[in-house]
Amino acid sequence: MALVQGIDTDVVIGVTDTLTERSSIIRDEAVMWQPLLRSAVIKEHDYSIVAAYDQMNSDQKTAHLHKNGLNVVRTLLNLTVSISNEKILSHVLVLVNDVLADKDNIRYFEEVETEKGEDGKTLSAWEPFLNLLNRTDVFIVNMSSLILAKVISTGSLRLDAKNLTWFINWQAGQLLQNNTYLHTILASQQIMLRVTEYRQPFVHSTCLDKMLNILSTRISFQLQYQIVFCLWLLSFRTTYCFKLLEFIKPTAEILRQAIKEKVIRIIMQFYRNILDNHTSPRKPAELMIQGKVQVTVGQLTEKNWKDEDIKDDVEQVKTVLDTMLQDMSTFDSYLAEVKSGKLEWSPLHTNPAFWRENAQKLNQNDHEVLRMIKILLKDERDPTTLAVCAHDVGEYVRHYPVGKFNIEKLGLKERVVCLLENDDPKVKAAALLALQKLMLNNWEFLAKTNF
Repeated sequence: MALVQGIDTDVVIGVTDTLTERSSIIRDEAVMWQPLLRSAVIKEHDYSIVAAYDQMNSDQKTAHLHKNGLNVVRTLLNLTVSISNEKILSHVLVLVNDVLADKDNIRYFEEVETEKGEDGKTLSAWEPFLNLLNRTDVFIVNMSSLILAKVISTGSLRLDAKNLTWFINWQAGQLLQNNTYLHTILASQQIMLRVTEYRQPFVHSTCLDKMLNILSTRISFQLQYQIVFCLWLLSFRTTYCFKLLEFIKPTAEILRQAIKEKVIRIIMQFYRNILDNHTSPRKPAELMIQGKVQVTVGQLTEKNWKDEDIKDDVEQVKTVLDTMLQDMSTFDSYLAEVKSGKLEWSPLHTNPAFWRENAQKLNQNDHEVLRMIKILLKDERDPTTLAVCAHDVGEYVRHYPVGKFNIEKLGLKERVVCLLENDDPKVKAAALLALQKLMLNNWEFLAKTNF
């Protein structure tokens, strides 16, 4: 099967996206078809069909398509080729997209390519829309891209490799945060990525890089959902899971703040897939742990979900991450937390046994952990993270006295000194205690003084 199994085949674009709003206006605008006939822009056969069809209400059009769908589609395809007037062409494209709102109507587009019309010729069901991508009118271009995606993905029609590569590269060029039709471009990709043979050229394009840039900025929940939906479709293939690892960090942040159930659901499905299908599940699990996904998932398990699928996905991801945490060494867990950039008071930081056993490990890989702590001390604004970082610097030299030279050499002492000017009293206290540990030897006495 070319389509992914077990997923809904309907794609909802934005709740109030630009294309939907413009389509509603254009649909209600009357078109004078007769002047086009008199000027020979359209043929009499096409005129008789479109003039009558355009006057029908929604229910009448549905009934008419059941009886005469092939002729209506053939006429609309003819008009997309023959009409140059942007206003009228936009109206025709809205009619075409309305036909495709019922996915069963794709059969008329398939028949157009096999059955000859009155002129004895067959038509291409997709070529007119591919050609319209070169127009300058943004509505025409974006509506054409959505229609093209539906025509080449919903039924049996497929785009050839050359044109497919061109179309996907064109889509990549439209993946910009300030594109007012971004919902439409992503909707087109949601449709196309359901088709197995379209995924590889998509992954080989710059689309994923563009999506990563967009996902890392402040965007609407609808755009978040659409992008992660595309990632979820790709995550069914082990081959693509390695490339998808870089999306774990931004989606972890989105998940932490998500309110909309649909966004939570699709992220959990994406995580579950990538944990199941990656050749080394430890890699995505470690990235999720760094992103504090296990904390967020723990909170999600406490909610009463009406959707059993969300509940199941949350529990499955939590089980995998809990198991992975148990398998990881204590220092691995500490390293993952530091890499996440968000530190919290926990036994990893406050237990003297941890520091007795692991203080020297902060020297590994050219003092990798100490260098990361320095960055956090410089750039982080979260008071808890700053206080814990200062505490860890103090514990490092407390249990590894020679480490004082590393703290000086790497510039961590200067960063801790700067925290004495912090507005948060707990940060100041942690910084003061750390500095005392750097200068004195009676650590136990200092701890009892409650700095």
